[in-house]
Amino acid sequence: MMMSPRLTAISILMSAALFYPSAGPAKARAASLEEIAGEKKHHAPGGGFFNPWYAGKRRSFFDFLKWRFSKNRYGNEKTKEAGFDVLRPDFSSLDETRADYAVWLGHSTVLIKAGARTIITDPVFWDIPVFIKNIKRKTPLPVDPALLPRVDYVLISHGHYDHLDTESIKFLKKSFDPLFITGPGYEPYFSSLGISRHTALDWWEEYREGDVKIRALPIQHWSKRFFFGADKMLWASFLIEHGGKRYYWIGDSGYFEGFREIGEKFGPMDVLFVPIGAYEPRWFMKTYHMNPEEAVMVAGDVRAKTFIPIHWGTFDLTDEPLYLPLKHLKEVYKGQSGPALEVLPHGGHFIVPNL
Repeated sequence: MMMSPRLTAISILMSAALFYPSAGPAKARAASLEEIAGEKKHHAPGGGFFNPWYAGKRRSFFDFLKWRFSKNRYGNEKTKEAGFDVLRPDFSSLDETRADYAVWLGHSTVLIKAGARTIITDPVFWDIPVFIKNIKRKTPLPVDPALLPRVDYVLISHGHYDHLDTESIKFLKKSFDPLFITGPGYEPYFSSLGISRHTALDWWEEYREGDVKIRALPIQHWSKRFFFGADKMLWASFLIEHGGKRYYWIGDSGYFEGFREIGEKFGPMDVLFVPIGAYEPRWFMKTYHMNPEEAVMVAGDVRAKTFIPIHWGTFDLTDEPLYLPLKHLKEVYKGQSGPALEVLPHGGHFIVPNL
């Protein structure tokens, strides 16, 4: 194998913190996701969590090193700057519509207005600190965090640094004191930050307040903070229901057949937020990261009326150039009779149509 010039000791450590999964147990798929959730089959016997339906080959540390030491076939393209439009959201004008809306703030960070409640997902407002070197934002945050509207709920999909950012969590705690909603296993993390307004939802459990309901649902992923606590924080997607509408947000996941069951039991989804980036090289990333074709499959599985691609164009994490996920998505999307594709620029918004 050829040693890539992008390889350094620091980059190996940073990538390992984000992309090297543990080798937890693998079992045959149970009858349904609901059964798995109800019987806690995703809880590992020695503590922590795993994907009980997944019986494929799990990536080893040697696989990780093979990736990091191999030549990137997109190497030349990644030397080119990828610039994207950035819009400054006008929250006052959006609120005047009195409609539910969503604003994409980059990566998996989405601000969702559901009635009188404001929800933000996987907030990452600045560069990602990993080990001793930051992963830089390639596209700036569209708004000064101090200008965000009041945030009531913060949803965290999993514990990786590009989804659970401590400085952003501290900022939201100080500014709004919202309720943080995660899967189980995050209690020590939030306690260390002096945060008590935290609710842990296991798969299929829900939180309800007023006319807003939030349910945690399974995804195929993993979780780790640097080299410690492998899979001790459960990964999840979240279904938000308000006023007869359903918003399904997937912060990060590989494609798996469970999305069909989620669509059968909870669909159709009015709006789906689905990740499309960080998928190359496919041999290494496929288990835990969708590519655009698979994101389109998810939109069909959950019977989405509208799907909004996220997890692209913000951080350079994997082999593909930043522009490729969106270009690839537009090439494979066939929407004549399926879900409507709504591509938002960083800072762009989508106003949910009335029923």
